[in-house]
Amino acid sequence: MLESFPHFERGQIDAFYKTISKQNKELLEEYFEYRRARGVNTDDKIKDIRRFLLQLKFIIKKEYKALDLKDFRKFLALLNNSYLSEHHKNNVKADLKNFLKFIFPDWSMRFNNFEDLRYNSNARNEEKINASAMISKDNIDKLISHEPKIYWKAFLLIQYEAGLRTKEVRFLKWEDVQLNVDGDLSELKIYATKTGKSRPLFVEKATHYLKLLKEEQENLGEKSVYIFHAKVKTTNPVHKSTVNMWFRRLTKRVLGVQKWNYLLRHSRATELYKLAKENKISKDTAIKFMGHSEDMSSTYTHLDKEDVKQMLKEQIYHLEKLPPEKKHALELEIEILKSNAKKQNEETTNLKKQLENTFLGIKNDMERIGLSMKLEEQRREKKEG
Repeated sequence: MLESFPHFERGQIDAFYKTISKQNKELLEEYFEYRRARGVNTDDKIKDIRRFLLQLKFIIKKEYKALDLKDFRKFLALLNNSYLSEHHKNNVKADLKNFLKFIFPDWSMRFNNFEDLRYNSNARNEEKINASAMISKDNIDKLISHEPKIYWKAFLLIQYEAGLRTKEVRFLKWEDVQLNVDGDLSELKIYATKTGKSRPLFVEKATHYLKLLKEEQENLGEKSVYIFHAKVKTTNPVHKSTVNMWFRRLTKRVLGVQKWNYLLRHSRATELYKLAKENKISKDTAIKFMGHSEDMSSTYTHLDKEDVKQMLKEQIYHLEKLPPEKKHALELEIEILKSNAKKQNEETTNLKKQLENTFLGIKNDMERIGLSMKLEEQRREKKEG
C-alpha cells in the first residue's frame, strides 16, 4: 500500500484501468449495475464512483477481494490525512462502505462492522452557503486581476455574471453565444443541467474576455465546439475537477481562503434577490435571470427574451455601473425631492384650509346678505300693508 494519498494526474486513472485484470473490470461493472438498481441514476455519479474505486485499487496495490481489516484501516488513515476536503472524504467513506458490503457477504465480521469508519459531522458546514461564504464584487475584481489566463478570466466572469451552474459553463458552445447583440451585451443560450430547459442570458463584462479568448483560440488553432474545452482532448469540455482545482488555488492565493466555484452562482443569486427585496429590480427579473422554477415565487410570470434583455440593461447592468459617489448623489437628490414633496404637500394642505375658510366666510356673508334682504322685504311689505 502507498504511504500517502497521491495527487492523481489527468488521464492517470484511465491508463491504470487498462492494467487491471478482466475479473476486476467485471466486478466493477457488476457493482455499477447494482448502484444503478439502488437509485444512482446519473452518469456523472457512476463516473465518480468508478474513479474512486480505481484510486482505491491503485493505492492498496491488492485485488479487491483480498482486502482485509488491516488494509481497511490503513486506507482510512491515508484518507483522513489526505488533502481532500472533509465533505469529499465523507463521500469516499460512504462509497467504500457500499463497495465492501457488495463484494463481501461477511463484511460485518471481516471489517469489524465498520466500527473504524467515522464521518465528519461538521463537513456540511464546510460548504454551507451563508452570507460570509459569498464572494463580493470587490473580490470578484481581485480574482479577475490576479488570474493571468484569458481562458479562466472568461470562465469566472461568465459563471458569476450570468449566475450559471459550473456544468452549464463547462458545456457552453460557441454556437450558443452571440457577441455584442446590443452594445457590450452578449447573449448566451443556456441549457439548464438541472431543469433541462433552455433560457437566454446576457453578460456584459464577460464579452471582452470572450472576444479575446475566441481570437486566441483561432490564432493558435485550438478553437473547438466547446468554449472551455479540455487542454489535451479539445473535443471534450474541461473536466469539473480541473475547474474545481483551479478555483480553489486561485481563491486561496488571492483571498487567503479556498472557495468553491459554485459560490459564484449563489453569490450572484444573493445579489439579485437582495435587489428585488429592496424593490430596486423586479422579482421576475431575478427569477428569470437565475433560471429558477415557477414554483419559487407566486409572482412569477413568463418573460420573453427582449423583456429580459431590457430589464437587465435598465435594472441590473445600469445599476452596477453607478459609482459610489453617483449613487450617493442620487440618494441626496431623492431625499431633496422627498423633502420638497413634503413641503408642497404641507403648502397644499394649508392652501386647502385657507380656501375652505374663505368659502365658509363667503357662504356666511351670503347668508347674512340673504337674511338682510329678506328682512328688508318683510318691512317693506308691512309698510305698504
